[in-house]
Amino acid sequence: MPIILTGFMGVGKTTVGRALAEDLAIPFVDMDTYIEEQAGKSISDIFAEGGESHFRQIELAVLKSLLQNPDLNQAVISTGGGVVETAECRQLLKEQDQVFYMQDVFETSWRRISRHNPAKVQRPLVKVNTREEMLAKYNRRIPLYIETANFTLDVQKSNAFQTAKTIQRYL
Repeated sequence: MPIILTGFMGVGKTTVGRALAEDLAIPFVDMDTYIEEQAGKSISDIFAEGGESHFRQIELAVLKSLLQNPDLNQAVISTGGGVVETAECRQLLKEQDQVFYMQDVFETSWRRISRHNPAKVQRPLVKVNTREEMLAKYNRRIPLYIETANFTLDVQKSNAFQTAKTIQRYL
């Protein structure tokens, strides 16, 4: 089964996933990038055209597809931060045995996702939500991440490479 990384946006799933996949010499798939490649448009454009619910349906279809792909049985998959918003995605994650929830404090994630010029922010939920609304999303998602994870990693004091090494110790 693949190694799956979950957690709030800006926690470092993509960076850790790349490092982990490189260390293990296995494929890496970032779900958001994969969705953009398959759709031929950015996540922001998908949100703008169909809204969050439309994006979540695409995300569900992609997660199903990736988990059913035998070529990705030994791979690292970095999910989008909101993958746990969909009940069907949560169920799929619960059926896996290597789901790692990367947990960090909201302030760190917020600093990472909002540090750029707001006009250039590529994360659609950051564009349309205030800091307080994003904090509410963060707090609502925490129990969902925990519910779907086999392992919870506190990544507050470790960099991506240290986190990748920690994950390897659980494999």
